[in-house]
Amino acid sequence: MPPQDGFPFLDLTKFADSFATNVEPGLAAFMGDSQAPWGLDALNGAVSNASWKNKPSWYLVATDDKIIPPDALRSMAKRAGATVAEAKGSHAIYVSQPELVGRQVFVL
Repeated sequence: MPPQDGFPFLDLTKFADSFATNVEPGLAAFMGDSQAPWGLDALNGAVSNASWKNKPSWYLVATDDKIIPPDALRSMAKRAGATVAEAKGSHAIYVSQPELVGRQVFVL
């Protein structure tokens, strides 16, 4: 949806299909209803000392993410020099498959 007062929200009628495709429908509806506003200015923030430049990083690419294209996720992970794993899942993979996320992060 277009930002409202500088805050973007995902359209509730499209939330599950775009953000949480593999989340149980009732939980996906709750997630959509409980969206917290975040300001567009957050996208313009400058980082003075990115931790990933000098600390180990891990990255899980959700291959069915419709919010951030998987190729963009891979690019961000590469830029950070992260150890990368990939799994089939949506942008909300941490909700739909928390055990898998934990295994990927702690086993890599």
